[in-house]
Amino acid sequence: MVAQGSPEIRRLRQQADQLREARDWPAAARAYAALLRLAPQDLPAMLRQAQCLLAAGALADALDLYQAAALLRPRDPALLRQIGHAALLLDRPAEAEAALARAVALAPGDEDLWQAWLSLFPRAAEPPPAAGVVLDLTDLATWVRKGRRAPSGMQRVQLEIASAALAGPHPPVLCAMPAAGGGWRRWPAALFHRIDHLMRLSADAVDPPWRDAAALLADVLEEAPLSFAPGAVLCSLGGSWAQPDHLACLRRARAATGLRHVPLLHDCAPLVVPEHCSTGVVQGYARWFSNLALHADGVLATSHATREDFARLHAALLPDLPPPPQLVLRLDATPRPPPPEAPPPLLPRPLRAGRPFVLFVATIEGRKNHLMVFEAWLTLLRRLGPAAVPDLVCVGRPGWRAEAALALLENAPDLRGRVHLLQHVGDPLLAALYRGCLFTLYNSHYEGWGLPVTESLAAGRPVLAPAHSALLEAGQGGATFFESGSAPDLVAKLEALITRPTIRATAEAGIAAMPPRPGWDSVAARLLEQVAQLAAEAPPRPPLPLRPGERLPMQRIDSLRPQPAMAVAEAARAGEGWFPLEDWGVWTRPASAMLRLPLPPGLSGPLRLELALRAPLRDQVAALRLRREGQPFGPAMEVLLPANSTRGAGLEVPAGEGAVEVMLEPATPATLPDGRRVGLGLVALSLARADSVADRLAALEARFFRIPRPLEA
Repeated sequence: MVAQGSPEIRRLRQQADQLREARDWPAAARAYAALLRLAPQDLPAMLRQAQCLLAAGALADALDLYQAAALLRPRDPALLRQIGHAALLLDRPAEAEAALARAVALAPGDEDLWQAWLSLFPRAAEPPPAAGVVLDLTDLATWVRKGRRAPSGMQRVQLEIASAALAGPHPPVLCAMPAAGGGWRRWPAALFHRIDHLMRLSADAVDPPWRDAAALLADVLEEAPLSFAPGAVLCSLGGSWAQPDHLACLRRARAATGLRHVPLLHDCAPLVVPEHCSTGVVQGYARWFSNLALHADGVLATSHATREDFARLHAALLPDLPPPPQLVLRLDATPRPPPPEAPPPLLPRPLRAGRPFVLFVATIEGRKNHLMVFEAWLTLLRRLGPAAVPDLVCVGRPGWRAEAALALLENAPDLRGRVHLLQHVGDPLLAALYRGCLFTLYNSHYEGWGLPVTESLAAGRPVLAPAHSALLEAGQGGATFFESGSAPDLVAKLEALITRPTIRATAEAGIAAMPPRPGWDSVAARLLEQVAQLAAEAPPRPPLPLRPGERLPMQRIDSLRPQPAMAVAEAARAGEGWFPLEDWGVWTRPASAMLRLPLPPGLSGPLRLELALRAPLRDQVAALRLRREGQPFGPAMEVLLPANSTRGAGLEVPAGEGAVEVMLEPATPATLPDGRRVGLGLVALSLARADSVADRLAALEARFFRIPRPLEA
């Protein structure tokens, strides 16, 4: 290798540049090649030779050279765009789309790059089945579909983890479910980076670039369902209990490819503090929680406190179901800075002159207990006088049960102009608020982590928080804690932080002395590692919690507490032959439907299975065929079902070790008033040991003398 400044290098470079300026592309390419033989790491020469080869029509050679240059400068979006251009000229759209996607990931705010990828994206080849750890962002997609742009806590976690994981050595596939369900769809990485960038750039939900990106996401999630490669693991990063067929899709994917599932558990709030959650949320969460043992191969909790809550609640409420294994993924990470091209943030007008303020970042809802904070501010204003009390800035949109706190603000003259409610706050303004506040305050009845506490400490700002749940972990070593639920202690701690600057200075010094926090890249790497570990070490799925003689409703159970019956009603339905559960039972689809009952130990002898079946709008003849798993189906048994009525069907189950499987086949499908084509209705089931009179009597008693609908817990 010859030194860069040698006379020979200078001569060859001058010769090559002259030939390039003369547009003698082949000769210029040869001259640059001679230069590179002496200086193979000369990046400008590589790029100019690639340009000449491209102009001379040597497309494949130009692409090879651009790719070699990219190894020397892997984070250059302009170079990746050249690779995409060359690949497109070679009619390699998938390769071109991949290069442009990497360029968008590096510069998601570059409109030209985004438009280049966008113009190419529909031409990309059908991707292969998703392998490895696949990140499910359905919760984030739902947030965007609802017209929201500024992320809340759970959405911010999804953005940070997915963004960091995509930048790692083994980028995962991203996916989400459409609103109507029916399986997962691939979420292209370039589109994720664009949405992530726009969510962090601003909170303007009617900004045209944002609306275009959100509309594209909606279109992408209506494409063909994503397929999974054998051995893939789906990690749901947000709440999935609101998606009606999420669990059914998991069962079908597991049966087809062996898909594993490890959700990220943010908290157990609907079960720990149900009074601070809406009824629908609590009911949906209870059904989801009931089914984790039968649908999850492991659970990743966001704190040790959340893991302990999960284990305690599962043992107390679902003692017949062993909980899936759990690991802890602490969210103790430094947030990313706002995008560099973000416009300068504007503080609220009353604060622009340097007026001191305290920051409270949380959705205004009952669980965050803003009412207690506003009452504390009112107490301080009256005790210390308005001149001695800083303003309170609350960042968050109004949520469930915000009325009492908002009513106090409206009716208390002393609070007017002193408490500022900011909705739709983008990252630039949020970062400025963290930098400019005296300290931050966080209040809540319960948390699974407490991201605003972490963000405050990462910004070097003291934080005051209640001493409970995972907040003790989020604020460990840096936060000041007040007694949970104690208004006097909250006021006392606030007064000390406000009136004694030395206390704030001591807190700031303690925060500065804390060990550096990891980045989200570290959190994402641990998540991918722990998800793979849980999937690899997953125990066999437990049997259904079936007790001989017990009648179990096959319906959507709207209980506020998890119940074993919720797990049976959900998990016993195998395959695609079922509609979602309803409040009376469940319809099969017009073709056959499979009922699969993995049995607890001790039920290997002959059994009697009773099904309560319902006909739709006309008389129906149903054919039922039964077997133990691994054995052939027995002969069909026909059951006549009068229209709009429920009738029991008893089936003899032979002895054996496998699960009991029943194929339900309607003779004539019917059309319901809502347009659905259905087969049979299944209302309930019960199982009895054939040689046990007590079991048979208990099943009869449950059928005729007990109300099948579970009572509210």
